Amino acid sequence: MNPQSIQTRSTIATAGLLLVALIVGGVALDLAIRYRIQNQVFFAAEQAAARWSAAARNGAVPRPIPTLTDIPLVQFVDARGRVVNSSLQAAGMPPLSTLRPPADDRLQKRTECSGRGRCVMLMANRVSPAVDSPVVYAGTAQPSLLATHNLEYVISAGGILILVSVAWVTWWAVGRTLRPVERERQFASTTSHELRTPIAGLRARLEEALLYPDDVDPRDTIQGALRATDRLEEIVDDLLLLTRLRGPDAASPELIELGALVTGEVATLGPGVPVRVRAGRDVRVHGSRIQLARLVGNLLSNARRHAVSAVTVSVDSVGGQALVAVTDDGAGVPPEDRERVFERFVRLDEARRRDSGGSGLGLAISRDIARAHKGTLRIEDSPVGARFVLMLPLVGTAGAAGKWTFAPGETAVRARRNIWPARRPPGYECYRVG
Repeated sequence: MNPQSIQTRSTIATAGLLLVALIVGGVALDLAIRYRIQNQVFFAAEQAAARWSAAARNGAVPRPIPTLTDIPLVQFVDARGRVVNSSLQAAGMPPLSTLRPPADDRLQKRTECSGRGRCVMLMANRVSPAVDSPVVYAGTAQPSLLATHNLEYVISAGGILILVSVAWVTWWAVGRTLRPVERERQFASTTSHELRTPIAGLRARLEEALLYPDDVDPRDTIQGALRATDRLEEIVDDLLLLTRLRGPDAASPELIELGALVTGEVATLGPGVPVRVRAGRDVRVHGSRIQLARLVGNLLSNARRHAVSAVTVSVDSVGGQALVAVTDDGAGVPPEDRERVFERFVRLDEARRRDSGGSGLGLAISRDIARAHKGTLRIEDSPVGARFVLMLPLVGTAGAAGKWTFAPGETAVRARRNIWPARRPPGYECYRVG
């Protein structure tokens, strides 16, 4: 936890305000509960005392005195302080209280506690204003919530639980809210670092040409500056594409046949490692044709850059998903780096060795495009080389699979139905290279 971070300060501020509110609320709740319990006990005791006081005035008090379950202790105490009648629960007990209400205030409440810590809540009712009038005591042992601090413990535990929960939720919510900002800060820092290299190289070449005009070939300087400018332009273009992918403005989706799209991208490749395509028919998705073409092109360029002799592309449908797999026979990607390669500006040593240029954004852009189309892009295990798998929501049903084979720079021509009849399984379309 960074004490200076917005997340930490927001959590501390929220927790502090909530703590004050919980303390005030907890004290008020404790007093309210205690007051309510006391009122209930004294009200029941008052009713019992008034009942037997009226019975005494009418001379109709039984012996022993029957009691209710909530007020078990009832005693009649004469003017000399002697218990003359009581309930079974109070039999043999000394007077519950020494309180003797005056003639003008014959009903009073009292909580009497003995030396052993036992407290009784009672009502004292003077039967009549006469000097020798007996007093009726009706009461019960003090409830445990009033006699102990259990109520405070329960309220405190609940308050702590609420405080911890709200603090955690605040920490999580603020962190979640700020996470995109933190990613943008990291992105800006990384972008600045990546842009600094070509800018520094360009500046060094120009300064060298300015300081030593007789020793520097202007043509070499211009060519080097152009190469640095190309790299800057590539990085800026990729950054703009990333921004558009994360922005609200998206191209209108269209129905795209993935097999045809992959075929077209392979057909535009220049000389280099050959690419074999195995594409199913009617594997269709909704999305941006330009973006998906960029995604496939990135995967093909990456695979050819690392392949030894061949690249294989398959287009199929699996479980309601369109699947495009691009596999090369190169060194592959170590399992611990299979997520890292999709981060922006991340290039493994193998990639830098094979191609010192590039923006380092191709795979990051590809994954963003996949996510923008509600799909996934990941690296799966492969016997040889690396296997990039793109999964997109499928539209309609896919037909039977067919094998198409192309070489870079060559044109795919639909063969006649009577060509290779023995090799064409039912439902397959065959293509010829060249």
